[in-house]
Amino acid sequence: MTHPSLYERHTYSGFEPAHAFDVVYGGHFEHRLLSPKPATMDHRRLTLGHVRIETGRYDFPVIAQGAMPKDCVCIGMVAEGWGITRYNTQSIDEGEIQVYGPGVELMYHAAGASRWINFTVPHAVLQSMTAERLGRPLKFPARVTSIRIAPQRRIYLRTLVDDAMALAGSLQPEGIGARLALEMSRSLVTAYADALCAADLEHRSSRTLSADRHYHLILACERLLQNQLATDVDLTEIARRSGYSLRSIEHIFKQRVGMTPGRWFANIRLNGALRDLIAPGEGCSVTEVATRWGFRHLSRFASQYRGTFGELPSQTLARAQARM
Repeated sequence: MTHPSLYERHTYSGFEPAHAFDVVYGGHFEHRLLSPKPATMDHRRLTLGHVRIETGRYDFPVIAQGAMPKDCVCIGMVAEGWGITRYNTQSIDEGEIQVYGPGVELMYHAAGASRWINFTVPHAVLQSMTAERLGRPLKFPARVTSIRIAPQRRIYLRTLVDDAMALAGSLQPEGIGARLALEMSRSLVTAYADALCAADLEHRSSRTLSADRHYHLILACERLLQNQLATDVDLTEIARRSGYSLRSIEHIFKQRVGMTPGRWFANIRLNGALRDLIAPGEGCSVTEVATRWGFRHLSRFASQYRGTFGELPSQTLARAQARM
């Protein structure tokens, strides 16, 4: 059996991360920028037959909202910046890794510079390896589970991934031979399977369950916003439907994402406008984009846009149109 390999590396700068949707192969993620500071994102992917490792380094605060691949199990970790990074509104401890079921929704939220690593493997391949190592298959979560592993195992996984990426990069442009790709693939699957076999996949703390509830509340609010962009989100209606009080909703947003609901919704709209202005259609105007994203006062929109991205929307549009 051959194991074709492919090493890819992309660097995104400025507003380019806003259009970096393919950071996890087979999934889809929307990046939202939070700061006017210059942004640089480095993304690397190594495909070794049926397994993939990917890593992304952000030097800026970011929210990445999307879904994982539907046909695989993903195992992720925060390699740098774990103290300021959350998944689905839950804080990440240094000694944890995350196991993502096929197709699960994910919000990656970093308040500053960070780096993540993701390992993607078919469910059957991982089950076969865990059965070989443990004597029985493991039951993997259908959603997201954060598990604690021994520090030396976590360091080993991170080092193994980094070494594999470095080796693949050094062998370009010729690429990795089939035999070496097979050995690298098996080493990665074995290391991750051993880490999972030594951990408690069944454990879900009350901290995790609480974060799940709050994440789905925030997600429901976002979907309501998408359905009524032309009007303001009615928090009273959200409170009535969810069973939370207005004060509780305000507290949940501040606790889980560090923003008020109003600021969170405004950031979604501003990033939507940014993506449209970066890749404008024929005849695109600032007024058209602002209206599409629910901004009724153009001067206020321009002020909020400049405060978030460091320039006026007309400047973003002019630069994009000059490239067309």
